[in-house]
Amino acid sequence: MDGEIITIRLMKQKMKTDLERKFIKNNSVSKEDFMAQFEAESMEITVEVRYCWHKGVSPFPLFGKESLASFDYLVPWLNDLEGPLGAFGKVFWFCKKSIFGYPYKPEFKVGRIYRLCVRPGRFTDMPRYRYFLLDEILEENVDLTRDDNVYRNALERYYKDTESEAVEMSVLIRRDIDIKNRKMNTQYSVNNVITAFKAVRFAGSGNARMIDGILEIPFDDRDFIGNRSIKLKAGSIIRITARRRTAREMENIYILDRLLETNIQDNELQKLSAEALVPGKWHIDGIGDFDVKNGEATGVILWDLSDNTSEVDVTLTCDRDNPKSVALATAHLIKVLGNKSSFERKIYDLMIEEFADANGMIVTWEGEKEGDVTLTKEEFISRLHISNLWLKPDGSGSVWIDLDEMFTDHAYAVDINADGTFETQGLMG
Repeated sequence: MDGEIITIRLMKQKMKTDLERKFIKNNSVSKEDFMAQFEAESMEITVEVRYCWHKGVSPFPLFGKESLASFDYLVPWLNDLEGPLGAFGKVFWFCKKSIFGYPYKPEFKVGRIYRLCVRPGRFTDMPRYRYFLLDEILEENVDLTRDDNVYRNALERYYKDTESEAVEMSVLIRRDIDIKNRKMNTQYSVNNVITAFKAVRFAGSGNARMIDGILEIPFDDRDFIGNRSIKLKAGSIIRITARRRTAREMENIYILDRLLETNIQDNELQKLSAEALVPGKWHIDGIGDFDVKNGEATGVILWDLSDNTSEVDVTLTCDRDNPKSVALATAHLIKVLGNKSSFERKIYDLMIEEFADANGMIVTWEGEKEGDVTLTKEEFISRLHISNLWLKPDGSGSVWIDLDEMFTDHAYAVDINADGTFETQGLMG
């Protein structure tokens, strides 16, 4: 029995070592050792090429007379980002470099979707990142527009953090909206048009009331959702059903469910929407003035008084009916600013814990090529700065960190708990 326990323990240790082992992507090992990083059995995958070699870029590493070519992929239509394909990854293949034409055949086109037979990597060195070794191209330029499951998955992901029941509400639209000719940012996914509203009337709730809210109108390239025909004029009042997002940092963000009626008459709602655009003021000695409206005091501060580029957008929550209650959140802001170095250190330590490998190094993906760049902890931290800070009366809130384009255009989000502890929310954007 003891022998069985020891064997199981050793197997678990080996599995843990394999998962934690850094994936080698260069020719510092032999071709045999490189290929040993992949499973023996093949699988079929469908991926979109995100980046591949083009003229002017450094050549791929050589293994003897063969080049180790690769492309980066995305799987924007998948719902399960933790599954076998992850959120993104890389596909490798060995080839003899051609003199004429594309040198690293087969040639993969950026933005095109391929169905491939591949061998999966046995481990990964980044969360949600996967590696594969190409066996065979099964289909080029795959068209998924007729696959209903693609759009169902995209919608499921889009509605993931929303309330299950839609509410009926009326809002005043503050901008012209015409979705018919709107271009898609990403194929096979849900895009949206966003408009703000300053007041709302919920069905059955009586009076209209001020809310600083956002309405998202989702659409897709195939019009699977059915919102492509929506056309609205700024200043018009619409009656809709919508689902509210549940994340704390997305309070009062609603996603259109159904457009019930347009150009309705509601004088009270129209008056409140206009009044909400006239802000009040809140002054904090030594910090500055904040605009107060719809239960929030917003302003810009200098995190480093000697650096005019260290601006931070600050939002302090207060009672909508008692703007002076912003004093409660103000006390927490003053506490944060009184010990900025400790505040930063706790947040940056959390980020290092997520991004750094066993040697304390961080691999970013940045630049026009969005290629891997390895940084020390010190180099990584030197490029961080706080860009946004939200605080509530109980001291809870959230903070966004500007990453200096180390992860393309993403920021990093951290939640602040009322007891002063922090919880990471990861990359945002």
